[in-house]
Amino acid sequence: MLTPEENELLCRVGPAAPMGKMMRRYWIPALLSSDLEAGGDPKRVRLLGEDLVAFRAHDGRVGLLDELCPHRRASLALGRNENGALECLYHGWRIDCSGRISDTPVEPEESTFKDRIRATAYSVYESGGVVWAYMGEPGAEPPPLDLPFTHVPQENVLTVRVNINANWAQGLEGVIDSSHTNLLHRHGVRPSADVTTTTLETGIVAKRPSNDTRPRMEVQDTPYGFRYAAIRKPLANAESQKYVRVSLFIAPIFAMFPPPKGWIFLQAFTPIDDEHTMFFFWQVCETALDEKRRAELLESACLRPGIDLDDEFRLKGNRSNNWLQDRGAMRRGESHTGMGGVSPEDIAVQESMGPILDRSKEHLGVSDTAVIRFRRMMLDSVKRFVEEDATPVGLGQSIPYADLRAEERMLPIDASWYAVGAAGAEPVPA
Repeated sequence: MLTPEENELLCRVGPAAPMGKMMRRYWIPALLSSDLEAGGDPKRVRLLGEDLVAFRAHDGRVGLLDELCPHRRASLALGRNENGALECLYHGWRIDCSGRISDTPVEPEESTFKDRIRATAYSVYESGGVVWAYMGEPGAEPPPLDLPFTHVPQENVLTVRVNINANWAQGLEGVIDSSHTNLLHRHGVRPSADVTTTTLETGIVAKRPSNDTRPRMEVQDTPYGFRYAAIRKPLANAESQKYVRVSLFIAPIFAMFPPPKGWIFLQAFTPIDDEHTMFFFWQVCETALDEKRRAELLESACLRPGIDLDDEFRLKGNRSNNWLQDRGAMRRGESHTGMGGVSPEDIAVQESMGPILDRSKEHLGVSDTAVIRFRRMMLDSVKRFVEEDATPVGLGQSIPYADLRAEERMLPIDASWYAVGAAGAEPVPA
């Protein structure tokens, strides 16, 4: 468990919070490129506790600004997107993508007032259909993240996002917790002695070669964070083989877990503020996904925009309606949880903990090895960052993000798991 002080240090992400200051040193996914039309409406965005506005100028450039105009603090989300700048409705101040004030039409023509002021503007770039934001010290941006989904045609990528009513760490801890999958998701992830690795059957229902609910956990620190193996007894040949699933924590907010054959799965948990998170899930297929297949995947996952998700990307199942849990389906044996979809099941339990989990009241076991390592790694990093101005975890050296993979494999019972999903996994010196 963590002390209340450590919990605060881990969870708080506002501009004055230590973790918030450290998070601002990384590139984080802010919104999707498709959200912004050239010359179109500006969009409100909330990141790391700050209210921002994003827009795409007529020439395609993206701006990410403080939502409030530097003049009288009216919202630029109400502004006009014209000729490469946002024009504040109140007094006509024009602000370009870089934060430069190009016109102050209520000031004298000879005034140089506008040249002495800049709006807060954050660095952005676009890759993989995502607008990435850097909110730290200007000029200190790390290299762009060339994650696997940014290297394939977008026809091969299914991108899902969900606005979660919980702290970012609760979501991240869920995806790196391998021990719950055979229990919480037992209707979507089903044991089968007929497979040696996870196979996708219909929709997102998967077959997995083990029903072992007590995996043995082993962890290896890496330059990007850490990876860990959940080692289980397989249903077949348990006396001579072991079933190994290697998952990755990629600092500060990314995780990969082993997908079915032919896929890559990557998730991110962008902190909106202390109590809300934008969950991104990129599913990369080795072949193009047509509209019919995309619709089938979203329906099976219970993540259909406008049906399962509202206009703000929130699940229609929430605390007020007990996450639409169907107890009748549970009694009839039609559903273990009474909820549909693996991600909605994860989100329900994460939101059920409250906006910020009180980790001082937990009782962690050996199955929580990866969760413990994540907390310690992030807390150690933020403490060194604050006390020594040390480089945050994952930013100290070049990392082959494009090659990172989570992987599962059946191994001889005495074999090392280190070669499984080993790209970019050079161990960190002790």
